Amino acid sequence: MKPERKPNSITITLAGKIAVVTGGSRGIGRAIALKFAEAGADVCIIYKNSDPDAKSVVQEIEAYGVRALAIKCDASSAEQAGHAVEKIVGKFEKIDILVNNVAITENIPFLALESESWQKAVSVNINSFYNFTHPVVHHMKDRRYGRILNIGSICGIRPIAAVPVHYATTKGAVNAFTFTLAREVARYNILVNSIAPGLIETDFAAGLPEVRMKDFEKFCPLARPGQPSEIANFAVFMVSDLNTYMTGETVIISGGL
Repeated sequence: MKPERKPNSITITLAGKIAVVTGGSRGIGRAIALKFAEAGADVCIIYKNSDPDAKSVVQEIEAYGVRALAIKCDASSAEQAGHAVEKIVGKFEKIDILVNNVAITENIPFLALESESWQKAVSVNINSFYNFTHPVVHHMKDRRYGRILNIGSICGIRPIAAVPVHYATTKGAVNAFTFTLAREVARYNILVNSIAPGLIETDFAAGLPEVRMKDFEKFCPLARPGQPSEIANFAVFMVSDLNTYMTGETVIISGGL
């Protein structure tokens, strides 16, 4: 007689891990920070503007019984990012997980785009990834362990109607940054991956004209925008020790677009 088979319970845990999430006070970054805390990680969020939002996220993180830290920092400044990393390591002694999430966009057609707006998008959407990743990778290399997750966009992979050229260009750069960095640091047991979300219900989506939302719902197989929590649910797996063999990959989470 065969023994009765019981269902297995798979638990994703980040207990004992220290995670850093840039752009962590709102939207996708906030959802990821809270999901990591729920999984047991101590979490530091990096934010630039809203002190009340950051304070609220810290309180929500601490409600899970883990440690939290919020650092006000312009991620596009290498100097400020370097100081932030030093502060995090000083408090927590290590960094296991880095999520590069900070980004901006301006709805400006290319023919009307001024150099200042182009440079601003590059500075925030690309340079910030370098500014945090470079010092963090040096720390991870010494410990022979690390998980880096970059938040890109589906528009960096395939054209999406009415997405500004400068925004899509920077998100394409995130994909290249992900797979080339992954090859270089794999020898140090550092995994680097990316998520490319479709349209997610964030402040950015809230500012879209109703006609564009209707167009999106028409062409998206699931006929709705995603929720930040739906990105966070996958993010927690990607940085956990259940993922030990995927690196250099960009995973699209877009409702089927």
